[in-house]
Amino acid sequence: MQSIYIILIAAVSAVYLIINALVKKRYKDEVEFLDTKQYPYKNLLPFGMWLFDETGIPSAGTYYVYLHQRVVMVYGSRYAQYYLKIHWAEKFFYLFLGIAIALFLGAASSSGIGFLIMVPVSGVVFFFLADRTLDERAKKRKLLFMMDFPVFISKLTLLMNAGMHLRQALERIYSDSVQKSPLYTELGTVLEDFASGLGESQAWQDFSERCKIKEISSFANMVMHSSKIGGRQLVEELKKMTYETWEMRKHAAKQMGETASAKLIFPLMLMFLAVLLIVITPAIMQFSKGF
Repeated sequence: MQSIYIILIAAVSAVYLIINALVKKRYKDEVEFLDTKQYPYKNLLPFGMWLFDETGIPSAGTYYVYLHQRVVMVYGSRYAQYYLKIHWAEKFFYLFLGIAIALFLGAASSSGIGFLIMVPVSGVVFFFLADRTLDERAKKRKLLFMMDFPVFISKLTLLMNAGMHLRQALERIYSDSVQKSPLYTELGTVLEDFASGLGESQAWQDFSERCKIKEISSFANMVMHSSKIGGRQLVEELKKMTYETWEMRKHAAKQMGETASAKLIFPLMLMFLAVLLIVITPAIMQFSKGF
């Protein structure tokens, strides 16, 4: 039976790698755009992208809305469709990875044919595990916004209080930002929208939708109505917001500490489950043979 599992592993791997190689050229430009640090396995994604195009994944429904919202939170609305396709490619990659891992466990534990039921189950579990990865990215991005926004508001208040106009202050803050974190990347997008002729209200509304943070939405609304409340009043409102957002930063720092601790638990659980499967599967198979 062990040889059957090995043959199945080879067959599943061969199907994935052969099709991936055949369609790789078709998706070369789309894959090259991806960040290698975030997608170290990006050269294995063309197969999933091909499946996405060929199967016609529904672009409506509760699950689609759920994924689309998470993608917008992580990558913004401008490239949402592209990254949604990439996420589905990841899901298909995880599906085949789960199948391969289950087959490997079956071979390693010399399991009987009854263990084959675990193969599709493992694939489905890994398929939806990709959504958890997307959730983690969304949470991380949100925390980075919460950490950077108070500093941004403090800088903006200081510059405007010194006599700079809002647009000048924003450009100064953006040019001085050494590390382009999500907040400053989105700020750069706002400035690009201004330069391209997009209306300020629309640019700030898009900014608010991309960030999905209550405090940032309040800031965007405040800026959109700045012409009505006046420059001096805007500075006073920003001063009030400064105190409020620093409390938000403290909360975000606490969450990041808790997240770091929680990350250690999940790998340990996976290792425990893998060892448990290897140990108990032969016993289950022997028990089932008695019936």
